[in-house]
Order: sequence, then structure tokens, then C-alpha cells
Amino acid sequence: MELGERLKIILTESNESQINFAKTLGISAVYVNQLVNGKKTNISDTLAKLIEETYGYSAHWVMTGEGEKRAIQSFSIIKLNLLKKVQKMPEDEVMALLAFANSLESIKAAFETTK
Repeated sequence: MELGERLKIILTESNESQINFAKTLGISAVYVNQLVNGKKTNISDTLAKLIEETYGYSAHWVMTGEGEKRAIQSFSIIKLNLLKKVQKMPEDEVMALLAFANSLESIKAAFETTK
């Protein structure tokens, strides 16, 4: 499997457009398009590691197609998408999200004690 095919898998599984993928990684959309369409056939270690950190796909798999596809086996696509969105949020929104998560824990604990 070629690099472009692996990147298509990442885009599809992450429900990400080439443009948003490029913005998230800090690279040009033209470059992403060239990679996806096979006009460029390799990427730097740095970019592969950034894809791993951002999307959870093993840098080794991204570069070579070998080994485990996912670097973070315990995170689902949904959790990775949430983490990606949280990284982009301003601090006050992150605080609100944390307060919401904490309230869910309290509600869950309250229901467990009534069983």
C-alpha cells in the first residue's frame, strides 16, 4: 500500500477533508493533495510523528505501511476527534468542558449509590 492510500485511510477514518488535515498539521493543502494522489511519495519523520500525535496513526505505519496502524490503541476515532477539537479550543471553553465532564462523574456517582 502506497503512502497516498494510507493518507486516504486516515482522512476517511478521521472524517477529515484534505484542507482541514493540512490546516491541522500546518502544511499546505496542495502538498496534502500531492501526497494523497501519489505525486509525492514520501514524507519527513517530523510530519509522520505529527500525524501520529494528532490523529493516532503510527508514524512507522504512515511512512512504511508496516506494523500496527494505530499508535494509540485505546483511543477510538471518536475520542481522537474530541481531543483534536479540544486542542483547538480557547482556555475558557476547555474549562467549561472540564466542568461538564466533572458534573457527569457526579451524576454517575449519584446513580450508583441509589442502586
